[in-house]
Amino acid sequence: RTTWKASRTEAMARSLTTIAATGDKPAAASAALTTAVMWALAALILYDVVMRTLNVPVLWAAEISVYAMIALAFLGAGATQNADGHFRVTFVRDLSPPRWRLAFDLVAAAMTLLLAVLFTLGAFYAVSFSYSLGFKTSTLLQIPVWILQSFVLLGGIFLSLAALQELVMLAVHGRRETTGPRPESDEEETA
Repeated sequence: RTTWKASRTEAMARSLTTIAATGDKPAAASAALTTAVMWALAALILYDVVMRTLNVPVLWAAEISVYAMIALAFLGAGATQNADGHFRVTFVRDLSPPRWRLAFDLVAAAMTLLLAVLFTLGAFYAVSFSYSLGFKTSTLLQIPVWILQSFVLLGGIFLSLAALQELVMLAVHGRRETTGPRPESDEEETA
């Protein structure tokens, strides 16, 4: 009985690890998309500067630049979460024993996932609302608002997937990454 239960637990852990490892793909997509938008923004600004130098101002460049910067902030959220790049206040956690640290990390990951999912749902409702009413920006280009809000929605999806991956890795392996040794500070204190 114990071996059957242990093998079932191991199989579940392998399945969850495989599922969590696929979380690297959306994070890579988030990073690639963010990088592409950043390069497009740089090219647009360069184009605007050159055209202004030639006394041919491009009226739409500033508007698109603002939208691109906003898109960068949201599209990169998943890649940043996956790289553990968001700031954390860890004073109490760092003073705690390793088991408590894991508990703090699990609670923080669960809360991050909950907030990311709620954020994504809110973005979905905003996109749906704007699409159904046909809202457009009140600027020169009159871009449909739902297109701009879709960057927020996509960023929320990327963030939710990265948060889910982190929660699964913490629950299964007791750490954020799927491979490699545990950090030295945790190994020394658990030994």
